[in-house]
Amino acid sequence: MKKYIIKIPALLLLLAVCATALFGCASGAPVQSDTEKNAATGKATETENIATEKQTERITAEATETERPATVAPEHIDVRAAADKGIKNSFTKAKYCTVNQTEDGEEGKVLTLTTSNIKKANQRTPAVVFDYSGFCKSIGSEPLDISKNQYVVIKIKADGLHDRLFTLTAAATDKDGEPTKAEATARIPSGDGWHYLTFDFSKAAKADKFKVFRLNFEQLAASDGESLSISEILVCDEEEAAKYAEEEVYPLEERTAGDYKLSILQFNVQTENGNAAPFIIRSELYRRFVDEHKPDVVGMEEVTTNWRKWLDTYVFNDSYAGVGEPRTAGGEANPIYYRKDKFELVEYGTFWLSDTPDKAGSSVKGANYPRICTWAILKDKVTGTQFAHINTHLDHNGNNDSATGNTIRKEQMSVIIKFAAEKFGDLPQFLTGDLNNRRTTSKGKTYALIQMIEGAAEVRDENGAAYRMALSDSRLNAPVTVGENHTATMMKYFDENDKAYEPSREPIDYVFYNAKNTEALTYETFLISEEGNLISDHLPVFTTFEIK
Repeated sequence: MKKYIIKIPALLLLLAVCATALFGCASGAPVQSDTEKNAATGKATETENIATEKQTERITAEATETERPATVAPEHIDVRAAADKGIKNSFTKAKYCTVNQTEDGEEGKVLTLTTSNIKKANQRTPAVVFDYSGFCKSIGSEPLDISKNQYVVIKIKADGLHDRLFTLTAAATDKDGEPTKAEATARIPSGDGWHYLTFDFSKAAKADKFKVFRLNFEQLAASDGESLSISEILVCDEEEAAKYAEEEVYPLEERTAGDYKLSILQFNVQTENGNAAPFIIRSELYRRFVDEHKPDVVGMEEVTTNWRKWLDTYVFNDSYAGVGEPRTAGGEANPIYYRKDKFELVEYGTFWLSDTPDKAGSSVKGANYPRICTWAILKDKVTGTQFAHINTHLDHNGNNDSATGNTIRKEQMSVIIKFAAEKFGDLPQFLTGDLNNRRTTSKGKTYALIQMIEGAAEVRDENGAAYRMALSDSRLNAPVTVGENHTATMMKYFDENDKAYEPSREPIDYVFYNAKNTEALTYETFLISEEGNLISDHLPVFTTFEIK
């Protein structure tokens, strides 16, 4: 839009000055000398210039402010323009919050949702319903077909919210009275000010039936008085939504072709069961850890559907991508996340630890659960180096005695060793996982499972072909590592008081690597909690390496 600056007030000011000069004598005013006239003219000119500049700035600011189209249409609802059309009345069923029309210095009239009646932190989710269909009808329009315009973009500003994860639920009732709904999540980028949140409903079934949207603007509120303001709502297709996309990424440090350093995080994040801490607390703790350490690659276990949502939308920012499918439909996964700004994904997959590894849900006889292995081959975008990352979660004893559990875990590891030998060859390899197995027995002997991984024992298939893995334990080889009384990776065994070492405190979470082409640099574990809330029943294991 062009900006037109009209200087009428300056012209009127000039006419006023001229009138004073012409008619001042007629009223008996003293006649000015040439010097006095020149001084007066200079002051008038200066006054005129200042007034003109101020007026120009004001009009320019007004023109800029009105550049944003103030529209009220099914595809673009500008709250400023919709304020007089009763948009506030279309925000209904507010829960643990209030809805008010307020004035914002940048956006003008906006809707502000404010938390209320939060009696205890982290236990209530403020939410409000936007009756999209009803509002469209109130302005004389039909709502868009959401099956064709599958993205909802909301311009928001958060003020002191407890977290940055938002959920938008689209809901409808079909002709048989059955409710239909789909959920999408989005994360507010770091920083103050206004941001666009994009909610993707492209995979939602029966999307054309959606008539209302429920916005959970805090997953779990901390206190009263936290607010979220809304200035625009768009319903659009993918191409239009892409214009509003905001990325949140870590600064990419400068690297050279000779920089082969790599950081790997192993973490069993623990499912919802057995951990009373809310997801928002656990996710915030994890997000802080990731922000601080910025691991290159992460292997995780016990990642349920809920955890995956929080990881994808909150814990990991846009610098990361993740791969890996669950062991059963809707069940736990062992995903691998990696810095997509640093690495190219060459190949990846998930297989089952059984005699039929390609058969989803299959398992070793007697195992408590189907177990899986997720793997990825990554290529460094600067050095061109490729490496393989293998991530798994072996069976626990559960209903089995220790001897049976050990046998099952060896069978499961045999599947991984055969696959790795055939697939990865001489590539640098990293094996992470919760192996549910200590390193040594009560008599100080190395368990057979660990011997298999380290190459002291080979694996043979049904045809007699031999396979060997031969990886090394980063905890034992890294020059910077934990003390012998702090080796446990299960929270219940972790000893903060340097008491005498006990075998029960040995780790069950590992990061193995190929010492032939890789050097271990550091090995650390972290005890992470906040006000009695534990992030997990496991400790994260953070390691660094240099590929030779």
